[in-house]
Amino acid sequence: MVDIHVKSKFYRLEEFKAGKTSLLPTEIEEMGDVQGKTLLHLQCHFGIDTLSWARKGAIVTGVDFSDKAIIKARELSNELGIQATFNQSNVYDIPKVINDKFDIVFTSYGTIYWLDDLEGWAKVINYCLKPGGFFYFIDGHPFSGLIDEKISDKFKISYHYFTNGKPFIWQEDGDYTDEDPNNPTILENKLQYGWSHSISEILNSLIGVGLKLEFLHEFPFGFFGFHPDLKRCKDGLWRFQTLKPEVPLTLSIKAIKPL
Repeated sequence: MVDIHVKSKFYRLEEFKAGKTSLLPTEIEEMGDVQGKTLLHLQCHFGIDTLSWARKGAIVTGVDFSDKAIIKARELSNELGIQATFNQSNVYDIPKVINDKFDIVFTSYGTIYWLDDLEGWAKVINYCLKPGGFFYFIDGHPFSGLIDEKISDKFKISYHYFTNGKPFIWQEDGDYTDEDPNNPTILENKLQYGWSHSISEILNSLIGVGLKLEFLHEFPFGFFGFHPDLKRCKDGLWRFQTLKPEVPLTLSIKAIKPL
């Protein structure tokens, strides 16, 4: 999807190149000052969030399983003169390719849906953190995955919260960056797998490796327009317009590795 995403208006790559951050207000506020801190970004895609943290003074390393994503991230780092390290690796294989320990491990937006094993994910996070360091997670709230995205004139729950580890499997054209749903991107590889994870599964995976929860926050706005009534606001966050359900769409977690 990298070639599609770098050209899309959704990622606003030209605005990023011109100096605008790709980070949203929530993670900027909750992460706090990152100046001089080492930061590992899991599932970094083509690196614009990673490089945005570097612009804020972090010493950054990004990891993604996609060779095209890492190639593009390195190109952007060189083009913009922003110091960063990018490694190609599956999340679960990171200990095989990275020996460094980090002050911060960061992951955001559209990540764990593509992972089937959160216990293994949490072990990697714990392995990569320095004692006293923290893990920050922000993504779609598990409840948001229950909302029927195909019904525009009402709010309806159509999917299961508990899936017992079974993936969603489907074939489709189109991508979340498509502006016109009636003219979707034609994909070469149409088969997709995704895993829904409950709040308890996310939290227990982190607690299980010894991380200490500092906070869990829920928000009534999303990070992309998965429902026709969601619109992107000036702050970059997506909110319902006609429909006004008071439901959580985003979840953030901060957890500390004890000294």
